[in-house]
Amino acid sequence: MDLLIEIGTEELPASFVTRALEWLPASLGASLDAARLSHGAARAYGTPRRLAVAVEGVALRQRDIEEEVLGPPKAAAFEADGTTPKKAAEGFAKKFGMAVTDVRLVVTDKGEYAALTRRETGKDASDVLPAMIAEVLGKIPFSKSMRWGRGDVAFGRPVQWLVALHGTDTLPVQFAGVTAGRRTRGHRFLAPDWVEVKDAASYIDTLRRVHVLADEAERRRSMLDRLEAAASAIGGAVQPDAFLVGENASLVEEPHVIAGTFDPAYLALPDEVIVAVMRGHQRYFAVKAAGADRLMPRYLAVVNTAKAPENIAKGNDRVLRARLADARFFVETDAQTSLLDRIPRLDAVVFQAKLGSVGEKARRVGELAAGGSGDARALGAAPLGKADLVSLIVGEFPELQGLMGRWYALRQGVDPIVADAIRDHYLPKSATDDVPREPLAAWLSVADRIDTLVGCFGLGLVPTGSADPFALRRAAIAVARVALEGPIDVDLGALIGAAWDLYAGQGKSLGPKAEVTARLDEFFRARMRVFLTEQQGHPVDLVDACLAAWSGGSLRDLAARVRALAALKQLSAYDSLAVAFKRAFNIAKDAPAGEPDPALFDHEAERALFERFSELRGALDASTQSGDYVGALTLVAEQLRGPIDRFFEQVFVMVEDAAVRANRLRLLALIAGSMTRIAHFHLIGGV
Repeated sequence: MDLLIEIGTEELPASFVTRALEWLPASLGASLDAARLSHGAARAYGTPRRLAVAVEGVALRQRDIEEEVLGPPKAAAFEADGTTPKKAAEGFAKKFGMAVTDVRLVVTDKGEYAALTRRETGKDASDVLPAMIAEVLGKIPFSKSMRWGRGDVAFGRPVQWLVALHGTDTLPVQFAGVTAGRRTRGHRFLAPDWVEVKDAASYIDTLRRVHVLADEAERRRSMLDRLEAAASAIGGAVQPDAFLVGENASLVEEPHVIAGTFDPAYLALPDEVIVAVMRGHQRYFAVKAAGADRLMPRYLAVVNTAKAPENIAKGNDRVLRARLADARFFVETDAQTSLLDRIPRLDAVVFQAKLGSVGEKARRVGELAAGGSGDARALGAAPLGKADLVSLIVGEFPELQGLMGRWYALRQGVDPIVADAIRDHYLPKSATDDVPREPLAAWLSVADRIDTLVGCFGLGLVPTGSADPFALRRAAIAVARVALEGPIDVDLGALIGAAWDLYAGQGKSLGPKAEVTARLDEFFRARMRVFLTEQQGHPVDLVDACLAAWSGGSLRDLAARVRALAALKQLSAYDSLAVAFKRAFNIAKDAPAGEPDPALFDHEAERALFERFSELRGALDASTQSGDYVGALTLVAEQLRGPIDRFFEQVFVMVEDAAVRANRLRLLALIAGSMTRIAHFHLIGGV
């Protein structure tokens, strides 16, 4: 029979609901498994006033147990005669509620051990579920919990009611001073009375009739439909915002949409400011004119009731008007001071206690970007890029950093390329963001993140398995994306070294340069491994083979190796070449130094291989040095496959003649060395 659990509360924050619904199905499923109650799929439902989970096909009775349990070894459990039990055997039997005479000896791979056959008859689910459910409810994770009344239970918000049904039967679950039944509450305003739930299958329909959409996906669809309809009715279109969709869907039980208005004079503010005010303070959706890329003096609010919409709209208009007036004051006040005049204030803003101020960081970033790009504009653009951090509007809306800097810069006559760099050097902010498209912005983006990485690693502030407070993993991936998707290449080792030197030039005490560089090289290799496998879909062994040959310099060079090896893998010659190169590496890894001597060749196949490789060597070296790995590997596949296959088919390398053996090893080492400059084929599996 299906199991349904609902816990009704005072209004929970949206983040509490989201986290709890992610946690409940797996946790309850694990508890049912531990209780030996077979079950089907579990699904969570929730609104601000309730958290619920339904589990299909929960058994009526626990599974019976009959299993062999191993105890202590024979010497610890029995006397020398092998039959008289010691205290260890008695304790073993007592642990499982059995008599010591039930203990026997069994033979295992590790010797003889004491053993018991444990048998347990399953209990009815109705006897097991109440306590188990109460335990699960008590473990629901919240970022903050509270206590109320005289109870000793901590929960996200005070518990008001419980529903616990197994099929149509109620389960007497006791939690937070409340006993479960089958009664739940409808919508607080539109249907506030109690309503009975027959069983899990009817739960969603029952709540829907009392204006509660407990299924978050259904609630979201309904909200989006109503938003689109409301926007269309006022001649506009909703500005998409995934954050607002998720946030509002978790703030209401049945979504209703109210259209509001603000003074068109506020449209003189940057669109980003208007949207930030609506989004950050009020969770309103902005509306753009249909078919145009400009805001309308309208907004859409998602509310939890359909009653008195005119009064709600008036109140919303009044609050938004005050917020927009504050924003206009901030912008107008900020505009009275140029970005250049704000730069000295950055020296009073701490970047990191031991790494100095934001002003110092900006100067380092400018020098690092200018050194890498050769563009002197970076020296001034980096401090300008941080100047809006000390503006009133960014202090109120931190998400506008860069955006407002660009807006002020354009109005103060700053070069448009520099102004765009002020905004774009923060890109990419997320995995779905674009990367900077102009070289200046791209260099500032990379330099900013490299500076942070070097500083943090230099102080030992490195990410752990569960914590990355400075978002260093994200910074490394951002550097990779800018290098591989943007307009510039990045010599990683050179930039890291230069960044360390700039810290030293400012008198900052970091770890030894060689140590910091080595640790960051290892860190970036791990990040690139993740990026190239998980985000670009390359096989992990292929990426590892290329990482092993990569010097740690150009990121595009690494990507080119991976692409070339992936292209080679599609050719029919790949398997035999990969096997041949692996064999060559493994056989010749201890080859004596030096070039092979043609005079010592005594087999046609080795002579042919040497001659063919000698003909190709110059072209291979040129292609490899220029980074044309596709060309190099194509040349190998087309010209070297036959000779190397014949060599391994016809020539025995490890002959008794030491001179001939060493000569053949030198030949294989020569070929293996040429290939390992591109990728370490011996690390590739499956061939």
